[in-house]
Parts: sequence; C-alpha cells; structure tokens
Amino acid sequence: MNVQWNKSQRGGIYVVTLITVATIASMVLIGVNLRSSTNKQSALIEQMVEGSNGVLNAAELTIERVISDSAWKETAKTGVVFTDLAIADSIYTSTVVDADTRAKPDDSTTTYRVTVAANHDTAQSKAQFDIVNSTVDYLAYLKSLSALHYWQLNEEEKSSTAIDQMSDVPCNGSYLDINVPGVGTNTEGGVVPVFAGSSDHIEVDSCSNFRSLAEGTISLWMNLSGRSSLAYYGVFGKLAEVNGPAAISLCINATSLIAYIDDTERFGVSNFAQSGKGAITVGQWHHVAVSWGRNGLTVYVDGSVVAVNSSNTKELFSYGGRWGDTLKIGSGYVVSLLGNTQVGFEGSIAHYSVFGSQLSDSQIVEIAGVVPDLNEQKIIEDSWVQVFD
Repeated sequence: MNVQWNKSQRGGIYVVTLITVATIASMVLIGVNLRSSTNKQSALIEQMVEGSNGVLNAAELTIERVISDSAWKETAKTGVVFTDLAIADSIYTSTVVDADTRAKPDDSTTTYRVTVAANHDTAQSKAQFDIVNSTVDYLAYLKSLSALHYWQLNEEEKSSTAIDQMSDVPCNGSYLDINVPGVGTNTEGGVVPVFAGSSDHIEVDSCSNFRSLAEGTISLWMNLSGRSSLAYYGVFGKLAEVNGPAAISLCINATSLIAYIDDTERFGVSNFAQSGKGAITVGQWHHVAVSWGRNGLTVYVDGSVVAVNSSNTKELFSYGGRWGDTLKIGSGYVVSLLGNTQVGFEGSIAHYSVFGSQLSDSQIVEIAGVVPDLNEQKIIEDSWVQVFD
C-alpha cells in the first residue's frame, strides 16, 4: 500500500485503511459465524470490530495532531501523541519512539514510530506507522539561486555576532544590543531577534561584493510590531559613505513600504518606490523583497509587487575602506532633501539574504513560497501496519 500523508492529502490513509480493516473484520466475522454462533464468540467478534473501528479513529486523531503540531519534535520527546482517552467503554492510547533506536525520541531523532491502540473490553486493536520530520534546507536553496550573503539571524540569546552563512565572502554582523538575539520565535518556531528601537540593530561592515551592485535583490522575512501610524520604522539601510547620503534604504510608515536607492550621492525625489497603505499587516509575518536594476526599483510583499519605480534603474553604490559605511539590519533611513534620519525597527527580522542580480517576478514568488523554518511531518510510504501482540 503506497500512501503518503501530508496536508494536501488529508484523509487518504484513513479511507484506505478503513476499507482494508473493515474487509478483514468482515472476513473474520463470516469465518467465526460459519464455525460457531455462540453468544460468547459473537460478543468477542463485536468487540474486535469495535476495536478495529476504534483504532482507526485513534489513528485519525493521531495523524491530525502530528501534522498540525508545529512543535512536534518537542511533543514527541514526551513519548505520547495524546494522553489516554476514555470514551464510553473504550480506551485509546498512543506511544512514540525513535524508529531506529526504539528509545524515547530526542533531538537526534529523524524518524518516529507511532503506535495507537484501542482497548474495547477484552479486545485490543493496534496499528503503527513511521513519521519522518523534514525541514527546508534554506541555505542550500539560497545557494542554488546564487545568493551572495545570508544572515539567518537565529543566534542564541546574548550573542554578539550575526553570522553570514555564505562561505565565499562571509561578512558577519554585530548586534549592538545583545538582548536582541534569540528572544523571539516565528510562526514555525524558528528563533528570531526582537528589535525595539533605533540603537539595537545589526551592523555589517562594508563587504567587497556588497559595496557596489549594478543590480541586485534583498530578501527577508519580517514581523512589524510597531503600531504608530506616525512613526517610521527602518528595516534596513546603508549610506554611500560615513555620514554621507543614503545609498539604499527600506522603511515603513503607516503600513506603507518606502524603498530608496541612489548612486549619485545626491538626493533625488524620483529615487523612491512607495507602496500604498496596508501593504503589510502589523503583527503578521511577511516575506519582503526589494530589487533594483534594469527593471527599476521594485518592492514585493509575499510574492506580489506592491511598489515599482521603473524609471529608477540606478545601482547600489557605496565606498569601502575608511569611508565605508555599515549595512544596517533593523534600522533604516528617512531620506529627504534635508538629510537622512536614522530610524529603528520594532519587531523581528529573519532570513536576510542578498543576491547579485535582479531576480524576476516569478523567482520572487517562488522564494516567498519557501518558508525557511517550516517543519513538515510525513508518513513514510508502506509503514502503516496492524500490530498483533
């Protein structure tokens, strides 16, 4: 029986197994009735059928719990999927072990063996299946798209370094406040930093391959918690030189995203790309991307274009050496004719990556659809069996 369970195939195992077990139960019932029809045997067969139906119900409950559990690895360590349930005259139980060691699961477990049982008076029915836990290898995925830099931003609490996981020319950053990293989690349970002001951001020294880019794309995930409609929240930014004009910046004001890029070291009102209000939802995780190059300055939210300035085909330009300014993550600039006002971020930013090309709309859609920290539990094909003690 080749059956694989995932969210898009809900009910597949239940249906196939229901047919299989119901058929077996019917055959047993017919066979016993042919041999004898005593009240005792009839009662036992009834209990067996009830047990078979019960274990299917227990399996359906178990599968639903496992598939929907974002913290499955932690749940599995307890050794059970659910606490024993007593319904009418039946008791339903569940156990979880490491499929390889048969011991209680731990952090090293990748395959789990789940057993469910239905005890109905003197009859017991059991079934087991194996579940594999998988997570997207986001680093490998970004490498396949030729990313230049990748800061996952999943450092532990009190860490001082934001690690660039791309090995060619790594550019590690520094947390200006060690109370920022490791104190939050995203929807999938991944560890993320939590920013709260203008002086607790990350600074990355000027990297040789991110100093000047004729075209490029920045991709990140963020969750804004700041709710002021008057405030500006800086997502990222970089000056052309220390105390100089802005080279690139992304800010949020009243749920509108405001991107800026310039390579002339002079303010230009035509250098912006700004979305309408409501481009993001406060308190919700969004994938955000900013690209620049021959197709203009473009801003995306969750794979959709929310702002584009097709006439601004300027490059990212900034100086290196003693004049080089840092890339700031969790801080950006309100750019105006009067100068640049640095503003901080309130909320979380994670999985910040830089590409050396202007990715296409379809590529951005694809990236937005890959959730970095998502854990998926799937039933291994052919692992579903009835257990007879």
